[in-house]
Amino acid sequence: MGLPHLKKPPVYRVVIFQMAVTLVLCIGFFGVGPVSALSAFLGGSISWIPNSYLMFRFFSHSGAHAANQMVQDFYRGEAGKFVLTACGFTLAFTLVQPLDAIVLFGAFILVQAVHWLSPLLLRSHR
Repeated sequence: MGLPHLKKPPVYRVVIFQMAVTLVLCIGFFGVGPVSALSAFLGGSISWIPNSYLMFRFFSHSGAHAANQMVQDFYRGEAGKFVLTACGFTLAFTLVQPLDAIVLFGAFILVQAVHWLSPLLLRSHR
C-alpha cells in the first residue's frame, strides 16, 4: 500500500498575484506620470522577484526525506531574498533618474502586503 503523496502548496499564486498588483499599480500611476509608473513597477518588482526566488528555493524539494535540505534551502533563500532586495533598491536609486521614491517604497510595501492574503490565495478550490 503506497503512502499518500502530499501536493505542494500552490505558492506560485502568491507570486502571480504580486506580479498582478505590480502591473495594476504601474498602470494606475501612469495617469500621474511615466516617472511614477516606472517607480511603481520597480518597487513592485523589487518585492516579487526576491519572493519568487525564495519560494523557488524552498519549494523545490518535497517529502520527509528532504526535510534537512528544505531547512537549508529556506535559510539560503532568505539570504538570497535579502541580497536581491538590497541590490534591487541599490540599482533603482543609482541607475534610474528621475525616480519617485515615495511611489517606489509605497509599491514595495503594497506588494509585500500581498502575503497577508496568502491564506486566501493558497486555499484549495474543491
